[in-house]
Amino acid sequence: MPSAQRHFGAMGTDCHVLVDAPAGTPAVLVSDLLDAAVQRVGLLESSWSRFRPDSDLSRLNASAGGGPVAVSGDLLVLVERMVTAWQESAGLFDPTVLTSVTALGYDEDFAAVNSRPTGSAAAALPVAGIAPAPGMAGILVDPMQSTVSLPAGVGIDPGAIGKGLAADLIVSEMTEAGASAVLVNLGGDVSFAGALSDGAPWCIGIQDERRPADSKRLLTLLEFDHAEDRAAVATSTTLKRRWAQGRRHHVIDPRTGTMADGDLLQVSVVAGEAWWAEAAATTALLMPAADAVRWLRERGLTAYLLTAERELTTDSEISLSSTGVPA
Repeated sequence: MPSAQRHFGAMGTDCHVLVDAPAGTPAVLVSDLLDAAVQRVGLLESSWSRFRPDSDLSRLNASAGGGPVAVSGDLLVLVERMVTAWQESAGLFDPTVLTSVTALGYDEDFAAVNSRPTGSAAAALPVAGIAPAPGMAGILVDPMQSTVSLPAGVGIDPGAIGKGLAADLIVSEMTEAGASAVLVNLGGDVSFAGALSDGAPWCIGIQDERRPADSKRLLTLLEFDHAEDRAAVATSTTLKRRWAQGRRHHVIDPRTGTMADGDLLQVSVVAGEAWWAEAAATTALLMPAADAVRWLRERGLTAYLLTAERELTTDSEISLSSTGVPA
């Protein structure tokens, strides 16, 4: 068979990679492509993880205020995408919320954070060190020298964009290596490209996180035909990655430095690439619902938004193939 898939754990989440190849491709070559994709996820995690003291990202964060730091090509691309997303969102998407995230207790891999014994009284106490995020304006990226400079006191957290970008990079690399179709799903950030050899369309389901144990939690099933060159779907929600008996979550409003508490609970976005789908979903999640729909529509993005009581979508007439990615 020309296609194969693999499920595995990495980046603190569940991962799924599917690789398809033209008819007649030896099965061993498809397996090699799968192995390469899984190894690539591991390499990106070792570069971008804020939980590994020897990672490229941890070294950069530790050098804040010390001038330009030489970084790998992978980290350089990540920071460039962060800056673009911050600019496109007028600062609502802001990876410099690292201080707030760690102050709230998300300072280790989520499995470790979630397993800590935390009483309800302790979880309700005010958190010291919470302040508005410093923003990306002072971060300098030099592609020619492959360096990044962080201002003193600024640290970056790739959590809201790293998985999407990793999925995009692997899809591109597997396609260049000979795969005719690839799908990479890293914790719900899904990037895919190419035509499946059996002629089937790509079908991506969006789950309703308001109903974690409900058999009817499928919100919608998106179908992409073979006219799609590549596409991506990502979801941002305050309903997952909660700890301290559910009192804390990982979505930080950079304007306040504390947890987002708007009327939107979940936003899922379709875009040309997963890094932008993730950034746009996080940006919209921080807006009032009506403003979020308007902002997404202005950018030609199809999206599905949930409040506690309502299900919203951007203009249904927007074609799934007209999804924009910032230059």
